[in-house]
Amino acid sequence: MKFFAWFGIVITMGLLLVAGPGLPAFGDPESAAAGHVSAHFVENAYLDSHTPNIVTVIIADYRGFDTLGEVVVVFVAGLACLFLLRRSNPQQTGHLLRRTDSIIVDLATRVMTPIIQVFALYVIFHGHYSPGGGFQGGALFAGSILLQRVSQGHENSQHTFSRHLDTPFAIAGVLIFAGLGVVTLLAGGNYLQYDQLPLGLRMDMLRNLGILVAEVGVAFAVVGTLVSIFDDLSCTGRGIPRD
Repeated sequence: MKFFAWFGIVITMGLLLVAGPGLPAFGDPESAAAGHVSAHFVENAYLDSHTPNIVTVIIADYRGFDTLGEVVVVFVAGLACLFLLRRSNPQQTGHLLRRTDSIIVDLATRVMTPIIQVFALYVIFHGHYSPGGGFQGGALFAGSILLQRVSQGHENSQHTFSRHLDTPFAIAGVLIFAGLGVVTLLAGGNYLQYDQLPLGLRMDMLRNLGILVAEVGVAFAVVGTLVSIFDDLSCTGRGIPRD
């Protein structure tokens, strides 16, 4: 196995070294990205997707393949932690996750958590119009869950987000994003070509809706993966108990 691992590393390094010289110089004003590509994005983003936030259009529409790859990378990182770390007794928790009886901490957590979660949902669903989106909103929502884990103890925080939901949440997020592309394929378009969604709307509104669904998938994947990694690192997994 080590031979194949080193073989893959060497091949990847070789490809990067060969392809590197073909990339434009950093900050080159004559490069394709700085020329007609960027100009096309700026001029057509709103017309193509009825979405004022150009950044969101680029991330979730124009370069949707790349964003889907990023979501898969995040999900694989969570899987790696699951396979490597989730082998402890489910009742065994670290000192960090043992509940401390503090009225102030408990009250502050109960007040802050819903505010953070509402703001996270705002960031996810308002990413069309202002800075935000699935990655940022998902991280905020996951942070509210981790706040409960730390302040209320692991077992007492299970009623809001059970440890049995983290990995399914991440899987659902990847499936939502990837499945969106499958739907466009079945409708006769290209993969992640949102204007081919069979909903009977105008093309720009279809792309607007497709961006929203993609962002929701990203948010699911980020929430599930971050909480899963935290649970695995804190020795609260569901795997094989140690002897």
